[in-house]
Amino acid sequence: MEKASKYIKDHGIHFAPAWRIIGFSGVNLAVNLYMGLTMYISYYLNGFVGMAVVLASSFSTIMRLWDGITDPIVGFFVDKFGNRVGKTRLCMTIGGVLLFINSFLMFRVTHLLPDNSLYRSIFFTIFSLLFYIGYTFLNVSMHTGNVCLTNDPKQRPFVSIVGTILVRLSRAIMQVYVAALVVKYGRMSALGVFEDFWLITAIAASICILIAFISIAPKDIPQFNIISKKKQSIKFKDYFRVLKYNRPLQMLIVSAATDKLATSCRISAISVVVFGIIIGNYDLNGGWSLYTTIIGLIMMTLGIGAIGGKMGLKKAVQIGSWGVVIFNTLTILLFIFFDPKTLNLPGFVNGYGEAFTGFTFFTVAMFLLSVLGEGTQMICASAIPPMIADINDYEASRSGKYMPGMVATIYTFVDKLISSVAPLLVGVVFAWIGFADKLPDVDTPYTTSLFVCGLFFYYGLLVIGSLCNVIAMKYYELTPEKMTEVRETIEQMRKKENNV
Repeated sequence: MEKASKYIKDHGIHFAPAWRIIGFSGVNLAVNLYMGLTMYISYYLNGFVGMAVVLASSFSTIMRLWDGITDPIVGFFVDKFGNRVGKTRLCMTIGGVLLFINSFLMFRVTHLLPDNSLYRSIFFTIFSLLFYIGYTFLNVSMHTGNVCLTNDPKQRPFVSIVGTILVRLSRAIMQVYVAALVVKYGRMSALGVFEDFWLITAIAASICILIAFISIAPKDIPQFNIISKKKQSIKFKDYFRVLKYNRPLQMLIVSAATDKLATSCRISAISVVVFGIIIGNYDLNGGWSLYTTIIGLIMMTLGIGAIGGKMGLKKAVQIGSWGVVIFNTLTILLFIFFDPKTLNLPGFVNGYGEAFTGFTFFTVAMFLLSVLGEGTQMICASAIPPMIADINDYEASRSGKYMPGMVATIYTFVDKLISSVAPLLVGVVFAWIGFADKLPDVDTPYTTSLFVCGLFFYYGLLVIGSLCNVIAMKYYELTPEKMTEVRETIEQMRKKENNV
Protein backbone atom coordinates (compact mmCIF):
# COMPACT_ATOMS: atom_id res chain seq x y z
CA MET A 1 0.00 0.00 0.00
CA GLU A 2 2.92 2.37 0.67
CA LYS A 3 4.21 1.86 -2.88
CA ALA A 4 0.71 2.24 -4.28
CA SER A 5 -0.14 5.41 -2.33
CA LYS A 6 2.03 7.67 -4.46
CA TYR A 7 -0.25 6.98 -7.45
CA ILE A 8 -3.51 7.79 -5.58
CA LYS A 9 -5.39 11.11 -5.62
CA ASP A 10 -8.61 12.16 -3.90
CA HIS A 11 -12.11 10.95 -4.79
CA GLY A 12 -10.98 7.46 -5.81
CA ILE A 13 -8.75 8.65 -8.66
CA HIS A 14 -5.42 6.97 -9.34
CA PHE A 15 -2.95 7.94 -12.05
CA ALA A 16 0.31 6.95 -13.77
CA PRO A 17 3.37 9.00 -14.77
CA ALA A 18 3.41 9.99 -18.43
CA TRP A 19 6.42 7.82 -19.24
CA ARG A 20 4.63 4.72 -17.96
CA ILE A 21 1.58 5.51 -20.10
CA ILE A 22 3.79 5.92 -23.16
CA GLY A 23 5.72 2.74 -22.34
CA PHE A 24 2.60 0.66 -21.81
CA SER A 25 1.35 1.70 -25.24
CA GLY A 26 3.96 -0.74 -26.50
CA VAL A 27 1.54 -3.61 -25.95
CA ASN A 28 -1.03 -1.91 -28.20
CA LEU A 29 1.69 -1.45 -30.78
CA ALA A 30 2.73 -5.12 -30.55
CA VAL A 31 -0.89 -6.28 -31.00
CA ASN A 32 -1.23 -4.23 -34.17
CA LEU A 33 2.16 -5.26 -35.55
CA TYR A 34 1.25 -8.94 -35.39
CA MET A 35 -2.22 -8.27 -36.76
CA GLY A 36 -0.63 -6.30 -39.62
CA LEU A 37 1.34 -9.41 -40.50
CA THR A 38 -1.88 -11.41 -40.91
CA MET A 39 -3.39 -8.76 -43.21
CA TYR A 40 -1.26 -10.26 -46.01
CA ILE A 41 -2.03 -13.87 -45.13
CA SER A 42 -4.22 -14.49 -48.21
CA TYR A 43 -1.26 -13.93 -50.54
CA TYR A 44 0.89 -16.39 -48.57
CA LEU A 45 -1.87 -19.02 -48.50
CA ASN A 46 -2.61 -18.56 -52.19
CA GLY A 47 1.03 -18.51 -53.29
CA PHE A 48 2.87 -20.93 -50.97
CA VAL A 49 0.30 -23.13 -49.23
CA GLY A 50 -1.73 -23.79 -52.37
CA MET A 51 -5.18 -22.54 -51.37
CA ALA A 52 -7.60 -21.05 -53.90
CA VAL A 53 -8.67 -17.42 -53.46
CA VAL A 54 -12.03 -18.07 -51.78
CA LEU A 55 -10.54 -20.74 -49.50
CA ALA A 56 -7.62 -18.46 -48.58
CA SER A 57 -10.06 -15.66 -47.75
CA SER A 58 -12.27 -18.09 -45.82
CA PHE A 59 -9.24 -19.18 -43.79
CA SER A 60 -8.90 -15.67 -42.38
CA THR A 61 -12.59 -15.68 -41.50
CA ILE A 62 -12.33 -19.04 -39.72
CA MET A 63 -9.26 -17.94 -37.77
CA ARG A 64 -11.00 -14.71 -36.80
CA LEU A 65 -13.95 -16.73 -35.50
CA TRP A 66 -11.55 -18.96 -33.57
CA ASP A 67 -9.93 -15.83 -32.18
CA GLY A 68 -13.34 -14.67 -30.98
CA ILE A 69 -14.18 -18.05 -29.42
CA THR A 70 -10.97 -18.05 -27.38
CA ASP A 71 -11.72 -14.57 -25.97
CA PRO A 72 -14.29 -15.60 -23.32
CA ILE A 73 -12.13 -18.54 -22.23
CA VAL A 74 -9.03 -16.38 -21.82
CA GLY A 75 -11.04 -13.61 -20.12
CA PHE A 76 -12.47 -16.09 -17.59
CA PHE A 77 -9.00 -17.52 -16.95
CA VAL A 78 -7.50 -14.09 -16.34
CA ASP A 79 -10.23 -12.91 -13.96
CA LYS A 80 -10.14 -16.21 -12.07
CA PHE A 81 -6.40 -16.64 -11.60
CA GLY A 82 -4.59 -13.43 -12.45
CA ASN A 83 -4.66 -11.32 -9.27
CA ARG A 84 -1.62 -12.65 -7.42
CA VAL A 85 0.86 -12.55 -10.29
CA GLY A 86 -0.61 -9.52 -12.08
CA LYS A 87 -3.32 -9.98 -14.67
CA THR A 88 -1.73 -7.78 -17.28
CA ARG A 89 1.82 -9.09 -17.07
CA LEU A 90 0.60 -12.70 -17.08
CA CYS A 91 -1.35 -12.13 -20.29
CA MET A 92 1.47 -10.16 -21.85
CA THR A 93 4.06 -12.88 -21.26
CA ILE A 94 1.90 -15.76 -22.49
CA GLY A 95 0.73 -13.79 -25.52
CA GLY A 96 4.17 -12.56 -26.55
CA VAL A 97 5.76 -16.01 -26.42
CA LEU A 98 2.93 -17.71 -28.34
CA LEU A 99 2.87 -15.04 -31.04
CA PHE A 100 6.61 -15.08 -31.65
CA ILE A 101 6.99 -18.86 -31.88
CA ASN A 102 3.90 -19.59 -33.93
CA SER A 103 4.29 -16.71 -36.38
CA PHE A 104 7.82 -18.00 -37.08
CA LEU A 105 6.49 -21.48 -37.83
CA MET A 106 3.69 -20.08 -39.99
CA PHE A 107 5.67 -17.71 -42.22
CA ARG A 108 9.22 -19.10 -42.11
CA VAL A 109 8.70 -22.88 -42.03
CA THR A 110 5.47 -23.76 -43.89
CA HIS A 111 6.89 -23.22 -47.37
CA LEU A 112 9.90 -25.46 -46.53
CA LEU A 113 7.62 -28.51 -46.17
CA PRO A 114 7.15 -30.93 -49.10
CA ASP A 115 5.29 -29.31 -51.98
CA ASN A 116 1.90 -30.70 -51.00
CA SER A 117 -0.96 -28.33 -50.29
CA LEU A 118 -2.59 -30.73 -47.79
CA TYR A 119 0.53 -31.05 -45.61
CA ARG A 120 1.21 -27.34 -45.73
CA SER A 121 -2.43 -26.47 -45.01
CA ILE A 122 -2.57 -28.72 -41.93
CA PHE A 123 0.75 -27.40 -40.60
CA PHE A 124 -0.20 -23.76 -41.16
CA THR A 125 -3.66 -24.25 -39.62
CA ILE A 126 -2.37 -25.88 -36.41
CA PHE A 127 0.06 -23.08 -35.65
CA SER A 128 -2.43 -20.43 -36.72
CA LEU A 129 -4.79 -21.70 -34.02
CA LEU A 130 -2.03 -21.31 -31.43
CA PHE A 131 -1.04 -17.94 -32.89
CA TYR A 132 -4.53 -16.54 -32.32
CA ILE A 133 -4.62 -17.82 -28.75
CA GLY A 134 -1.47 -15.77 -28.17
CA TYR A 135 -3.08 -12.80 -29.90
CA THR A 136 -6.07 -13.07 -27.53
CA PHE A 137 -3.84 -13.07 -24.45
CA LEU A 138 -1.89 -10.04 -25.68
CA ASN A 139 -5.09 -8.19 -26.62
CA VAL A 140 -6.64 -8.87 -23.20
CA SER A 141 -3.50 -7.55 -21.50
CA MET A 142 -4.01 -4.23 -23.29
CA HIS A 143 -7.55 -3.83 -21.94
CA THR A 144 -6.84 -5.00 -18.37
CA GLY A 145 -3.80 -2.73 -18.28
CA ASN A 146 -5.80 0.30 -19.35
CA VAL A 147 -8.08 -0.19 -16.33
CA CYS A 148 -5.37 -0.48 -13.66
CA LEU A 149 -3.02 2.05 -15.30
CA THR A 150 -5.24 5.06 -14.55
CA ASN A 151 -8.85 6.04 -13.98
CA ASP A 152 -8.12 9.76 -14.12
CA PRO A 153 -10.62 11.22 -16.63
CA LYS A 154 -7.91 13.55 -17.94
CA GLN A 155 -5.40 10.75 -18.43
CA ARG A 156 -7.55 8.09 -20.07
CA PRO A 157 -7.92 10.03 -23.33
CA PHE A 158 -4.14 10.63 -23.21
CA VAL A 159 -3.57 6.86 -22.95
CA SER A 160 -5.54 6.40 -26.15
CA ILE A 161 -3.85 9.33 -27.91
CA VAL A 162 -0.39 7.90 -27.26
CA GLY A 163 -1.44 4.41 -28.33
CA THR A 164 -3.13 5.61 -31.51
CA ILE A 165 -0.18 7.79 -32.52
CA LEU A 166 2.28 4.94 -32.13
CA VAL A 167 0.04 2.43 -33.88
CA ARG A 168 -0.83 4.69 -36.82
CA LEU A 169 2.77 5.75 -37.36
CA SER A 170 3.91 2.14 -37.24
CA ARG A 171 1.23 1.16 -39.77
CA ALA A 172 2.28 3.94 -42.11
CA ILE A 173 5.94 2.97 -41.78
CA MET A 174 5.06 -0.69 -42.33
CA GLN A 175 3.11 0.20 -45.47
CA VAL A 176 6.15 2.05 -46.77
CA TYR A 177 8.28 -0.97 -45.88
CA VAL A 178 5.93 -3.49 -47.51
CA ALA A 179 5.60 -1.32 -50.62
CA ALA A 180 9.40 -1.23 -50.83
CA LEU A 181 9.53 -5.03 -50.46
CA VAL A 182 6.97 -5.43 -53.26
CA VAL A 183 9.11 -3.22 -55.50
CA LYS A 184 12.26 -5.11 -54.43
CA TYR A 185 10.87 -8.60 -55.07
CA GLY A 186 8.58 -7.67 -57.99
CA ARG A 187 5.19 -8.71 -56.60
CA MET A 188 3.20 -9.05 -53.39
CA SER A 189 3.21 -12.85 -53.53
CA ALA A 190 7.03 -13.17 -53.45
CA LEU A 191 8.52 -15.28 -50.64
CA GLY A 192 11.07 -12.62 -49.70
CA VAL A 193 8.26 -10.20 -48.84
CA PHE A 194 6.97 -12.50 -46.10
CA GLU A 195 10.38 -13.52 -44.76
CA ASP A 196 11.56 -9.93 -44.35
CA PHE A 197 8.19 -8.71 -43.08
CA TRP A 198 8.02 -11.42 -40.38
CA LEU A 199 11.52 -10.64 -39.13
CA ILE A 200 10.98 -6.92 -38.58
CA THR A 201 7.52 -7.54 -37.07
CA ALA A 202 8.71 -10.15 -34.55
CA ILE A 203 11.71 -8.11 -33.38
CA ALA A 204 9.80 -4.84 -33.07
CA ALA A 205 6.82 -6.46 -31.27
CA SER A 206 9.05 -8.26 -28.76
CA ILE A 207 10.83 -5.02 -27.84
CA CYS A 208 7.46 -3.26 -27.43
CA ILE A 209 6.14 -6.01 -25.11
CA LEU A 210 9.23 -5.81 -22.91
CA ILE A 211 8.90 -2.03 -22.54
CA ALA A 212 5.18 -2.36 -21.74
CA PHE A 213 5.90 -5.05 -19.12
CA ILE A 214 8.33 -2.78 -17.28
CA SER A 215 5.99 0.23 -17.54
CA ILE A 216 2.88 -1.43 -16.08
CA ALA A 217 4.61 -3.33 -13.25
CA PRO A 218 3.86 -1.01 -10.26
CA LYS A 219 0.22 -0.54 -11.29
CA ASP A 220 -0.50 -4.19 -12.09
CA ILE A 221 -1.23 -5.04 -8.44
CA PRO A 222 -4.43 -5.87 -6.49
CA GLN A 223 -4.76 -2.33 -5.08
CA PHE A 224 -5.55 -1.08 -8.57
CA ASN A 225 -7.27 -4.22 -9.82
CA ILE A 226 -9.97 -5.16 -7.32
CA ILE A 227 -12.61 -3.59 -5.10
CA SER A 228 -12.68 -6.30 -2.46
CA LYS A 229 -9.82 -8.04 -0.67
CA LYS A 230 -11.92 -11.18 -0.62
CA LYS A 231 -11.62 -13.65 -3.49
CA GLN A 232 -14.30 -12.84 -6.04
CA SER A 233 -16.81 -15.49 -7.02
CA ILE A 234 -16.56 -15.25 -10.80
CA LYS A 235 -18.56 -17.73 -12.84
CA PHE A 236 -18.94 -18.27 -16.55
CA LYS A 237 -22.60 -17.22 -16.43
CA ASP A 238 -21.41 -13.72 -15.42
CA TYR A 239 -20.68 -13.25 -19.12
CA PHE A 240 -24.38 -13.39 -19.94
CA ARG A 241 -25.30 -11.11 -17.04
CA VAL A 242 -22.81 -8.46 -18.13
CA LEU A 243 -23.96 -8.55 -21.73
CA LYS A 244 -27.62 -8.44 -20.69
CA TYR A 245 -27.50 -5.57 -18.18
CA ASN A 246 -24.56 -3.43 -19.29
CA ARG A 247 -26.14 -1.04 -21.82
CA PRO A 248 -22.97 1.02 -22.49
CA LEU A 249 -21.15 -2.20 -23.45
CA GLN A 250 -23.98 -3.15 -25.81
CA MET A 251 -23.81 0.21 -27.56
CA LEU A 252 -20.01 0.14 -27.80
CA ILE A 253 -20.19 -3.30 -29.40
CA VAL A 254 -22.63 -2.05 -32.05
CA SER A 255 -20.51 1.02 -32.73
CA ALA A 256 -17.06 -0.54 -32.76
CA ALA A 257 -17.99 -3.80 -34.50
CA THR A 258 -19.44 -2.05 -37.55
CA ASP A 259 -16.34 0.14 -37.73
CA LYS A 260 -14.13 -2.92 -37.42
CA LEU A 261 -15.95 -4.68 -40.25
CA ALA A 262 -15.30 -1.67 -42.48
CA THR A 263 -11.60 -1.34 -41.59
CA SER A 264 -11.08 -5.13 -41.75
CA CYS A 265 -12.23 -5.10 -45.37
CA ARG A 266 -9.30 -2.83 -46.18
CA ILE A 267 -7.13 -5.92 -46.56
CA SER A 268 -3.96 -5.95 -48.65
CA ALA A 269 -5.80 -7.08 -51.79
CA ILE A 270 -8.09 -4.03 -51.62
CA SER A 271 -5.08 -1.73 -51.19
CA VAL A 272 -3.54 -3.35 -54.24
CA VAL A 273 -6.74 -2.66 -56.22
CA VAL A 274 -7.03 0.98 -55.14
CA PHE A 275 -3.37 2.01 -55.42
CA GLY A 276 -1.91 -0.59 -57.76
CA ILE A 277 -4.75 -0.76 -60.31
CA ILE A 278 -7.12 2.24 -59.98
CA ILE A 279 -4.43 4.82 -59.15
CA GLY A 280 -1.85 2.86 -61.12
CA ASN A 281 1.22 2.86 -58.84
CA TYR A 282 1.23 0.70 -55.70
CA ASP A 283 4.48 2.31 -54.57
CA LEU A 284 2.41 5.44 -53.80
CA ASN A 285 0.53 3.51 -51.09
CA GLY A 286 3.37 3.70 -48.59
CA GLY A 287 4.30 7.33 -49.25
CA TRP A 288 0.67 8.44 -49.29
CA SER A 289 -0.09 6.73 -45.98
CA LEU A 290 2.92 8.34 -44.32
CA TYR A 291 1.95 11.83 -45.52
CA THR A 292 -1.72 11.60 -44.54
CA THR A 293 -1.21 9.70 -41.28
CA ILE A 294 1.03 12.32 -39.68
CA ILE A 295 -1.47 15.16 -40.23
CA GLY A 296 -4.37 12.86 -39.38
CA LEU A 297 -2.71 12.10 -36.04
CA ILE A 298 -2.54 15.79 -35.25
CA MET A 299 -6.28 16.04 -35.93
CA MET A 300 -6.94 12.99 -33.78
CA THR A 301 -4.86 14.35 -30.90
CA LEU A 302 -6.71 17.65 -30.94
CA GLY A 303 -10.07 15.91 -31.36
CA ILE A 304 -9.84 13.25 -28.66
CA GLY A 305 -7.86 15.54 -26.36
CA ALA A 306 -10.07 18.60 -26.63
CA ILE A 307 -13.43 16.90 -27.16
CA GLY A 308 -12.88 13.68 -25.21
CA GLY A 309 -11.15 15.35 -22.28
CA LYS A 310 -13.69 18.15 -21.89
CA MET A 311 -16.96 16.97 -23.43
CA GLY A 312 -16.58 13.23 -23.01
CA LEU A 313 -15.73 10.25 -25.19
CA LYS A 314 -19.33 9.86 -26.37
CA LYS A 315 -19.29 13.33 -27.95
CA ALA A 316 -15.90 12.64 -29.53
CA VAL A 317 -17.23 9.51 -31.28
CA GLN A 318 -20.35 11.33 -32.48
CA ILE A 319 -18.37 14.20 -34.03
CA GLY A 320 -15.77 11.84 -35.50
CA SER A 321 -18.43 9.60 -37.05
CA TRP A 322 -20.11 12.46 -38.90
CA GLY A 323 -16.71 13.52 -40.19
CA VAL A 324 -16.06 10.02 -41.58
CA VAL A 325 -19.45 10.00 -43.35
CA ILE A 326 -18.93 13.39 -45.00
CA PHE A 327 -15.27 13.13 -46.05
CA ASN A 328 -15.35 9.53 -47.31
CA THR A 329 -18.47 10.23 -49.37
CA LEU A 330 -16.70 13.18 -50.97
CA THR A 331 -13.65 10.99 -51.68
CA ILE A 332 -15.79 8.46 -53.55
CA LEU A 333 -17.24 11.27 -55.67
CA LEU A 334 -13.71 12.53 -56.36
CA PHE A 335 -12.69 9.13 -57.76
CA ILE A 336 -15.82 8.98 -59.91
CA PHE A 337 -15.61 12.43 -61.50
CA PHE A 338 -11.83 13.00 -61.74
CA ASP A 339 -8.79 11.00 -62.89
CA PRO A 340 -7.15 9.03 -60.02
CA LYS A 341 -4.12 8.17 -62.16
CA THR A 342 -2.98 11.80 -61.85
CA LEU A 343 -2.28 11.27 -58.14
CA ASN A 344 1.40 11.92 -57.47
CA LEU A 345 3.90 12.93 -54.80
CA PRO A 346 7.46 14.22 -54.88
CA GLY A 347 9.83 11.34 -55.55
CA PHE A 348 7.18 9.13 -57.19
CA VAL A 349 5.62 8.65 -60.63
CA ASN A 350 1.86 8.76 -61.28
CA GLY A 351 -0.35 6.06 -62.79
CA TYR A 352 0.81 7.02 -66.28
CA GLY A 353 4.48 6.60 -65.36
CA GLU A 354 5.11 10.37 -65.39
CA ALA A 355 7.50 11.91 -62.86
CA PHE A 356 6.27 14.50 -60.39
CA THR A 357 6.07 18.00 -61.91
CA GLY A 358 3.62 19.63 -59.52
CA PHE A 359 0.52 18.91 -57.48
CA THR A 360 -2.56 18.08 -59.55
CA PHE A 361 -6.14 18.93 -58.54
CA PHE A 362 -6.83 15.26 -57.74
CA THR A 363 -3.75 15.06 -55.50
CA VAL A 364 -4.62 18.19 -53.52
CA ALA A 365 -8.31 17.29 -53.17
CA MET A 366 -7.63 13.69 -52.18
CA PHE A 367 -4.96 14.77 -49.73
CA LEU A 368 -7.32 17.15 -47.94
CA LEU A 369 -10.20 14.65 -47.90
CA SER A 370 -7.92 11.78 -46.81
CA VAL A 371 -6.42 13.80 -43.97
CA LEU A 372 -9.84 14.89 -42.74
CA GLY A 373 -11.33 11.43 -43.21
CA GLU A 374 -8.45 9.62 -41.53
CA GLY A 375 -8.32 12.17 -38.72
CA THR A 376 -12.01 11.85 -37.87
CA GLN A 377 -11.84 8.05 -38.17
CA MET A 378 -8.88 8.05 -35.76
CA ILE A 379 -10.97 10.02 -33.27
CA CYS A 380 -13.53 7.20 -33.27
CA ALA A 381 -10.94 4.42 -33.08
CA SER A 382 -8.84 6.06 -30.36
CA ALA A 383 -11.91 6.53 -28.15
CA ILE A 384 -12.53 2.75 -27.90
CA PRO A 385 -9.80 1.75 -25.35
CA PRO A 386 -10.71 4.43 -22.76
CA MET A 387 -14.40 3.68 -23.31
CA ILE A 388 -13.77 0.00 -22.49
CA ALA A 389 -11.92 1.10 -19.34
CA ASP A 390 -14.91 3.30 -18.39
CA ILE A 391 -17.26 0.39 -18.99
CA ASN A 392 -15.13 -1.80 -16.71
CA ASP A 393 -15.49 0.78 -13.94
CA TYR A 394 -19.21 1.06 -14.60
CA GLU A 395 -19.63 -2.71 -14.37
CA ALA A 396 -17.69 -2.82 -11.09
CA SER A 397 -19.92 -0.11 -9.61
CA ARG A 398 -23.05 -1.83 -10.94
CA SER A 399 -22.37 -5.45 -9.97
CA GLY A 400 -19.70 -5.10 -7.29
CA LYS A 401 -17.36 -7.38 -9.28
CA TYR A 402 -14.09 -6.42 -10.91
CA MET A 403 -14.00 -8.40 -14.17
CA PRO A 404 -11.79 -6.61 -16.71
CA GLY A 405 -11.01 -9.83 -18.54
CA MET A 406 -14.67 -10.68 -18.99
CA VAL A 407 -15.80 -7.19 -19.96
CA ALA A 408 -12.98 -6.79 -22.49
CA THR A 409 -13.47 -10.22 -24.04
CA ILE A 410 -17.25 -9.84 -24.35
CA TYR A 411 -16.51 -6.78 -26.46
CA THR A 412 -13.72 -8.43 -28.46
CA PHE A 413 -15.70 -11.65 -28.99
CA VAL A 414 -18.67 -9.91 -30.62
CA ASP A 415 -16.34 -7.49 -32.39
CA LYS A 416 -14.36 -10.34 -33.93
CA LEU A 417 -17.46 -12.37 -34.69
CA ILE A 418 -18.82 -9.55 -36.85
CA SER A 419 -15.54 -8.44 -38.38
CA SER A 420 -14.52 -12.04 -39.17
CA VAL A 421 -16.72 -11.98 -42.26
CA ALA A 422 -14.57 -9.24 -43.84
CA PRO A 423 -11.92 -11.41 -45.59
CA LEU A 424 -14.58 -13.88 -46.75
CA LEU A 425 -16.79 -11.05 -48.02
CA VAL A 426 -13.89 -9.60 -50.02
CA GLY A 427 -12.93 -13.04 -51.33
CA VAL A 428 -16.47 -13.83 -52.47
CA VAL A 429 -16.75 -10.49 -54.28
CA PHE A 430 -13.39 -11.06 -56.00
CA ALA A 431 -14.52 -14.52 -57.11
CA TRP A 432 -17.79 -13.03 -58.37
CA ILE A 433 -15.99 -10.51 -60.60
CA GLY A 434 -13.61 -13.12 -62.04
CA PHE A 435 -10.78 -13.67 -59.54
CA ALA A 436 -11.64 -17.11 -58.15
CA ASP A 437 -8.18 -18.65 -58.59
CA LYS A 438 -5.79 -15.76 -58.14
CA LEU A 439 -6.02 -12.44 -56.27
CA PRO A 440 -5.59 -9.17 -58.21
CA ASP A 441 -1.97 -8.03 -58.21
CA VAL A 442 -0.16 -4.86 -59.27
CA ASP A 443 0.06 -6.09 -62.88
CA THR A 444 -3.69 -6.87 -63.19
CA PRO A 445 -5.45 -4.78 -65.88
CA TYR A 446 -7.99 -2.14 -64.80
CA THR A 447 -11.71 -2.96 -65.03
CA THR A 448 -14.88 -1.16 -63.96
CA SER A 449 -15.77 -4.01 -61.59
CA LEU A 450 -12.42 -3.62 -59.80
CA PHE A 451 -13.03 0.13 -59.58
CA VAL A 452 -16.43 -0.35 -57.91
CA CYS A 453 -15.15 -3.14 -55.65
CA GLY A 454 -12.11 -1.13 -54.52
CA LEU A 455 -14.02 2.05 -53.68
CA PHE A 456 -16.82 0.21 -51.88
CA PHE A 457 -14.49 -1.73 -49.59
CA TYR A 458 -11.95 1.08 -49.10
CA TYR A 459 -14.35 3.98 -48.49
CA GLY A 460 -18.00 2.95 -48.74
CA LEU A 461 -18.16 0.56 -45.78
CA LEU A 462 -16.60 3.21 -43.52
CA VAL A 463 -19.55 5.47 -44.31
CA ILE A 464 -22.05 2.74 -43.40
CA GLY A 465 -20.17 1.86 -40.20
CA SER A 466 -20.03 5.48 -39.07
CA LEU A 467 -23.78 5.91 -39.51
CA CYS A 468 -24.21 2.93 -37.17
CA ASN A 469 -21.92 4.73 -34.68
CA VAL A 470 -24.18 7.77 -34.66
CA ILE A 471 -27.22 5.65 -33.83
CA ALA A 472 -25.44 3.60 -31.12
CA MET A 473 -23.95 6.62 -29.34
CA LYS A 474 -27.42 8.08 -28.90
CA TYR A 475 -28.03 5.38 -26.28
CA TYR A 476 -24.53 5.34 -24.69
CA GLU A 477 -24.99 6.75 -21.17
CA LEU A 478 -21.44 7.12 -19.80
CA THR A 479 -21.13 10.90 -19.88
CA PRO A 480 -18.47 12.74 -17.80
CA GLU A 481 -21.09 13.34 -15.09
CA LYS A 482 -22.01 9.65 -14.98
CA MET A 483 -18.36 8.59 -14.70
CA THR A 484 -17.90 10.90 -11.70
CA GLU A 485 -20.74 9.01 -10.01
CA VAL A 486 -19.11 5.68 -10.94
CA ARG A 487 -15.74 6.59 -9.40
CA GLU A 488 -17.41 7.82 -6.21
CA THR A 489 -19.42 4.60 -5.93
CA ILE A 490 -16.30 2.44 -6.34
CA GLU A 491 -14.42 4.48 -3.73
CA GLN A 492 -17.31 4.07 -1.26
CA MET A 493 -17.27 0.31 -1.88
CA ARG A 494 -13.52 0.17 -1.19
CA LYS A 495 -13.89 2.19 2.03
CA LYS A 496 -16.70 -0.02 3.22
CA GLU A 497 -14.66 -3.13 2.54
CA ASN A 498 -11.69 -1.70 4.44
CA ASN A 499 -13.91 -0.39 7.26
CA VAL A 500 -12.75 3.18 6.72
